[in-house]
Amino acid sequence: MRSRPSWKSLSLVSVLPLLGCAGAEDMSPGAEPVPASVQAPLAASGYERALVVSGMADPEVYKENDDLFFLTGTGNSRMLPIYETNDLTTFRFKLDYNPSTVDPTYDYCLLWAPDLNKLNGVYALTFSAQRVPNGAACPASGQEVTTFRATAPDLNLRFGVPQLINPNTTLPRSLITTGCVKEGCNRTIRIDAATYNDPSGSWLYYVWFDRGNNISAINTAAPATVYNVAGPALQSIPAHEETINEAPEIFQRNGIYYLLFSHGWFNSQYAMSYIMADSLPQLTRARAVRRLSQPMRNAAGQLVQTHGHNAIVERRGEYFNFFHQGVFQPAGTFTSRNTYKQRVAFKPDGTMHSLNQINIRWNQKAGYSYSLDLVLRDGSVVGPCLDVNRLGTSNKVTFDGVCASASSRLVNKGDIAALRIYYSNNNTWGPSVETAYDGFSDDVFVALPGGVTPFVDLTWNEKQTGAQYSIDVQRKDTGAWIGPCIGVGSVDRALAWTYGGRCTTPGIDVAPSNISSFRICSAVNGDWSRATCGGAAYNGQAMHVPVVIP
Repeated sequence: MRSRPSWKSLSLVSVLPLLGCAGAEDMSPGAEPVPASVQAPLAASGYERALVVSGMADPEVYKENDDLFFLTGTGNSRMLPIYETNDLTTFRFKLDYNPSTVDPTYDYCLLWAPDLNKLNGVYALTFSAQRVPNGAACPASGQEVTTFRATAPDLNLRFGVPQLINPNTTLPRSLITTGCVKEGCNRTIRIDAATYNDPSGSWLYYVWFDRGNNISAINTAAPATVYNVAGPALQSIPAHEETINEAPEIFQRNGIYYLLFSHGWFNSQYAMSYIMADSLPQLTRARAVRRLSQPMRNAAGQLVQTHGHNAIVERRGEYFNFFHQGVFQPAGTFTSRNTYKQRVAFKPDGTMHSLNQINIRWNQKAGYSYSLDLVLRDGSVVGPCLDVNRLGTSNKVTFDGVCASASSRLVNKGDIAALRIYYSNNNTWGPSVETAYDGFSDDVFVALPGGVTPFVDLTWNEKQTGAQYSIDVQRKDTGAWIGPCIGVGSVDRALAWTYGGRCTTPGIDVAPSNISSFRICSAVNGDWSRATCGGAAYNGQAMHVPVVIP
């Protein structure tokens, strides 16, 4: 964010499960008693959300090895708190870094968004701040925040005097005054620096200001080349991002590079998205942008929770997301940010399961309406979480963590043990079907007895930058393929499609129950003679089919 309030740092660190807010836990009208199998607490899912540090935002985690990590973030705007941990669960306060006490010439304020890494054999703390002569007013008029770096020789992390990035050069660099360097705004390093050590070199990602917040990057092995990544000055971005792309975070897994970033104002639509690619230069908005989180609103439409500015860290093959969570108390009024941790789950195509959304689908019973309850791991039930007035006769809902029909109670994915769909055609709410939930999945199907499949949501991976796609289906009755069923003129570059039973390209109706396989084909520049395809068998009932294109 270009303008942020100051925060108070807390050195007391706790790790506690984040429980849902108090709210109604009544059964749906006329519902059956809770089955005995869910009345006792269940084992933890492993994906529960945990509070790490109260009052700290913009978390950054540095991994020295699997048994030693360091956590820092935005504190009181004058110092950067640093914690250490051996297991990513119990955190110990180590020290505060106060640049004003180590610099004999300058004072600093508006210390935000630190990055901690090991660069060229020394430990480097890169952060955003304002700098003024000793004793001068800070913040100072005529200044913007810019980026500084301090180094430490060892794991004591006693960082020295901060230095500007690439001063007195024509390279992308820090700028203390307002405006942009003469070579261009995308060469003006302002806030949210993120470093990433890659075999191709040490990369620096940063945010610059022009019509909002934008992200660019340089490889410090060849720093004159700027890679423009994302932002309103570079491309058209959705309105919900509120002209802000910031807080870059980079990691790599199984040969895939990920760039995560945050968008929206911290007290508004703040949330996280990400991009995937085969190399760092490809990590731009020319690739698909995927949502990782959604801001949460109560039944009245007021904000109750936001998520953003995160760090991803791996320990013994497991990945964890550290992010700050905005607190709105009372609803709609921003009060603070706190750092949380949540384990990351990956899908077969490498995409990540979302932080706070579940796409729940159930098959269709003619003339019926529906209601949703949540069975929690502590044995309690939130019901109705989404009642018939919200679901009606629909066969899909995206649960975003707010039970709007239960006093807007907040429920994290990791705390859910099962999803229960009630169905009725006469306002008598007795019959229901319950499906176990693993605590992380984005997609859950609840099979109702005697129901039919009204649609199938197809999703697939992004094959390469600029690729286009088409959809084929295989008939169960004849074994014949219809290809394309949905042509490239309709699908284009989309990575998802809802199939409703009609192959629009040939104009043929093929019910989902008469399909044995789906196939997604991908081509670049219209060269379908070299198309690459991936398929998935279909059982005629499921309402979500993920396809991986090899």
